[in-house]
Amino acid sequence: MLPSRYLCALSAALVAVFAAGVAWSKPVPADKSEIWVEVQTPHFIVASNDGENTARRIADQFEHIRFLYSKTLNRDLKLDPGIPILIFAVRNEKSLSQLIPEYWAQKGHTHPAGLFVPGQEKNYIALRTDVEAEFPYLPIYHEYVHLIINLNYQHFPLWLNEGFADFLGSATLTSKGGKLGQPSSRDLDLLQQTKLLPLETLFKVDHQSPFYNEANKTTIFYAESWALVHYLMLDPEKQKNQALSKYISYVENGADPVEAATRAFGDLGQLQKALQSYTNRTSYMEYSVTLPAKADAKDYSVRTISAAEAQARLGDFDLYRGQLDAAHKKLEEAIRLDPNLAAAQESMGLLLFRQDERYGAEKYFARAVALDSKSALAYFYHAMLLTSEGSDEEQIAEARTALEKAVALNPSLGSAWSNLALLYANGGTMEKALTAAKRAVDTMPGEPHFQYNLAVVLARMERFDEARTIARKLQASGNADVVSIAGKFLTQVDEAQQYAAYRKMNEANSAAATALNHENKSNAESAAPVLKLRTQNSANSAQPDHDTASTGETDLPSGPAGPRAYSMVGTITEVNCASAPQIQMTLKAQKIVMHLHSGDFSQVAVKSSSTNTGAKNMVCASLRGRNAHVSYRLVQEKDWDGEIVSIEFRDAP
Repeated sequence: MLPSRYLCALSAALVAVFAAGVAWSKPVPADKSEIWVEVQTPHFIVASNDGENTARRIADQFEHIRFLYSKTLNRDLKLDPGIPILIFAVRNEKSLSQLIPEYWAQKGHTHPAGLFVPGQEKNYIALRTDVEAEFPYLPIYHEYVHLIINLNYQHFPLWLNEGFADFLGSATLTSKGGKLGQPSSRDLDLLQQTKLLPLETLFKVDHQSPFYNEANKTTIFYAESWALVHYLMLDPEKQKNQALSKYISYVENGADPVEAATRAFGDLGQLQKALQSYTNRTSYMEYSVTLPAKADAKDYSVRTISAAEAQARLGDFDLYRGQLDAAHKKLEEAIRLDPNLAAAQESMGLLLFRQDERYGAEKYFARAVALDSKSALAYFYHAMLLTSEGSDEEQIAEARTALEKAVALNPSLGSAWSNLALLYANGGTMEKALTAAKRAVDTMPGEPHFQYNLAVVLARMERFDEARTIARKLQASGNADVVSIAGKFLTQVDEAQQYAAYRKMNEANSAAATALNHENKSNAESAAPVLKLRTQNSANSAQPDHDTASTGETDLPSGPAGPRAYSMVGTITEVNCASAPQIQMTLKAQKIVMHLHSGDFSQVAVKSSSTNTGAKNMVCASLRGRNAHVSYRLVQEKDWDGEIVSIEFRDAP
């Protein structure tokens, strides 16, 4: 069996291949005469083609593994993603080769004992139940641990993530309980024959590092990560000082991994020596946990799955693995066998959604909703289709209602909460937006997308410091895309705060001017001879008192010479030319949306960056869909955010 360190790198490569739509070979069709039995536990759904006893055995096994992890990890951690974990427990290698034929398509390819496929809406596991090896399900447990870690943490260092996954992934169950920490013979041989990486290097390894990506270096990275976690978890002194918990706290709060290690573990040179000595041992302590009594039969629900449902579930598994052609065939067969099966309709809708076939996807989602009022995903994707292109107010309202229905049916669907938060924010219901954004984060605290949307809502509420705190934590992520987006967002927050300060100053000046005019009018009417007042030439410098004649005329508080011009690069998604020469447009960049206006479009400076010359005779309607750098001046108490100053196109017409 391929060691887990190779499987992590391999799984990333396979995802890329699947995403590109590459077919390994024609999949072997599942035996339609097979009878599938489902056993559902509090945390897993197991389907087996090997009878109820096998399904129950695997269900017990995963419930015990989860219990073992709950006793080993921090008790405050979330162990369950809030979305289903579906397990195919098949009888033998032949059955597994029908589920994941790409591993058998090429001669010499690894034949795994199982596979873990995480997803946004479901998690799938496929395994053969007749396998025996040192740690037969280590790759599956390894990925299950990653799921738990990623569910809870944003900045878990790669060495610790992989070390934990191997340490906990080597779990074994006995009649008396569960055990962790048993070293693999392969890891021990490697650790004792290969020079260890310096700890400063180990702590800084990320997804771009050669120690993670190159096979000849990956092995020592994984083995040393396992050894250090083993040492920190089981060494009595480290346990007493809670060194590992401190380290995790430091890095989660943005500390550099090496600096955090020095603070938590002490002198790294001494730790390196201790680890070297530790890896030269011939025996290691094990972490043992007494397991609860075997579940009562009544605690599990059992049913036989129809042939249509089996095909639908197998097709959905293909879909999540990126095998779209195989998925389409199975889902078509499921719908042929049972046109009223909501799960098959929903999965076909999702397949077409991922192929960007909007009309076909909506048809299947609508059918799923009509067949099964408890289908949260159908409502969720219906909303996503409504908002995937420029939408009018009626469509936005329908999308909002659909997302509200989705979270009512499944309160753990974080993606629905997060998108609902943005719709609430765009509609101005900010408290509801904040609540929804927080609910999304609660479902999966380690998901950067949910954290980012929460920051967006906080910024819209002008809670800028809180938004910055989240964005800075995202900047500490090892994901280059997340780091880039967080950096751009921080710049936008700075600009938004400057505008908010300017707006509040203008509001204060306007209120003062209104009060002053009212007072002057009263004084003039009562023939008061002189009015003493204080003027301000700027927001920060006061001028001496002076007299003003009682003519009703006065020196009003003055703001800046004129409103500041702001700019944004984005796509012009909507244009309204109905009241020409006035125009209104919507400019969108990622999650930022600006509604802009011009009283006379002919007075707007329009040019192309490629020619740096004016774009003459520009037709208003032709702006839609163009990528542009738009300058504007912010306005108050209007139906739009700003008045357009200039437009510079960044694309060809």
